[in-house]
Amino acid sequence: MSLEAQRASGRRYAAYPRRELGRGVRLLLWVLRIYVSLAVPLVIYAFIRAAMH
Repeated sequence: MSLEAQRASGRRYAAYPRRELGRGVRLLLWVLRIYVSLAVPLVIYAFIRAAMH
């Protein structure tokens, strides 16, 4: 493998700056966080309850 190929691969993984999200997208992400934080315990509870019966 040549040195040039290593340099090119290093450039491929450069970090990009964070993108500014609009108000609607941020609200949607918060709604998704709340949904997941409610759904995961419910699924765990249902799984444990079904395993015990």
